[in-house]
Amino acid sequence: MRIGILGGSFNPVHQQHIQIAMAAQQQFSLSEIWFVPVFQPVHKPGETLLDYQARRELLQAAIAGQQDMQICDIEQELGGASYTVRTVEELQKRYPDNQFFLLIGGDSLTELHSWREIRRLAGMLEFIVVERPGYERVVPVANVRLHWAECELSPVSASVIRQRIQQHEFADLQLAPRVLFHILLNNHYASLGSPYQGWLETIARQLRRLPDGLIEHIMAVAALAVKYGMEVGLDPRTCMLAGLSHDLFRVADSAEIFRYAEFCRTELSAAERHLPMLAHGAAAAGFLRYRIPEINPDIVNAVRWHTFPADDAPLLTRILVVADTLEPSRAIVERDCLRQTEMPFSERFGKVLEFKRKCQRGH
Repeated sequence: MRIGILGGSFNPVHQQHIQIAMAAQQQFSLSEIWFVPVFQPVHKPGETLLDYQARRELLQAAIAGQQDMQICDIEQELGGASYTVRTVEELQKRYPDNQFFLLIGGDSLTELHSWREIRRLAGMLEFIVVERPGYERVVPVANVRLHWAECELSPVSASVIRQRIQQHEFADLQLAPRVLFHILLNNHYASLGSPYQGWLETIARQLRRLPDGLIEHIMAVAALAVKYGMEVGLDPRTCMLAGLSHDLFRVADSAEIFRYAEFCRTELSAAERHLPMLAHGAAAAGFLRYRIPEINPDIVNAVRWHTFPADDAPLLTRILVVADTLEPSRAIVERDCLRQTEMPFSERFGKVLEFKRKCQRGH
């Protein structure tokens, strides 16, 4: 097989990494792309680096669903300082039937002469350089075998992304939504800040009481809420917390639901009193008001009304309604089509409302 190797610290993985991989794969008929996270970098000793498993989790989120892209943990297995020549040598030893190509961006090409044992590495495999159209093609090392792939790359750097995340500037980050979700969920790069970190800790304690299947659903809803929040320009932290909170009392008994619903400051409907499970949103909203009195009221409102949204619901409520309805594990064809079809968020919300009301009439 023809395998493209894309190494890096991936701190964090961003859209340019994926663009490089896809351009090289498409233009040189590569069977697979192997992302190789650096275990111990040697070129960026002062960089604030997430631990290996955290960076790997972000990378896995970025390539989820891409069958021909995978993570190779060889540098973790080898341990110590990460040198490309050592990595390639080991890969060729383990997989002698594969033909490996090293994928690099134009910025890395300018540093190629400084790589460890670059002349030996140049004799071991061929390089694919992914660069913007019209970029001057320079060969910085003698006898290196270079191929050129063109791609309109995003003007982005991991260091700028980290800085903006730490400053809580989330617009146009050039991160996949699921990557940003995992960054926020784990407070990587101090992404949450105060008071969001404390709010998350309180919600997480309640979340851990739930069965695994429900937690999986809640996590998927929160990730989708971050995606839609990024789409419309809302703070993704509020979107994530609303998603994590909405079903905290989905499987609670009626006594607990009614106890917490008293704190939500809204009357329960006749349907909610008749069937307590329908009041789980009111209970979760009451829990937030009781346990986190200072919490953003938009989060409380979204959690309260995610089951019974109004046509003119506030934007965060709309995001939570859409994320909850279209969460993939439900495996309902019509919902999957609504999630996968490109459309403005306002149109998506309208179609979700139609779908929900059709289902309610059916019952």
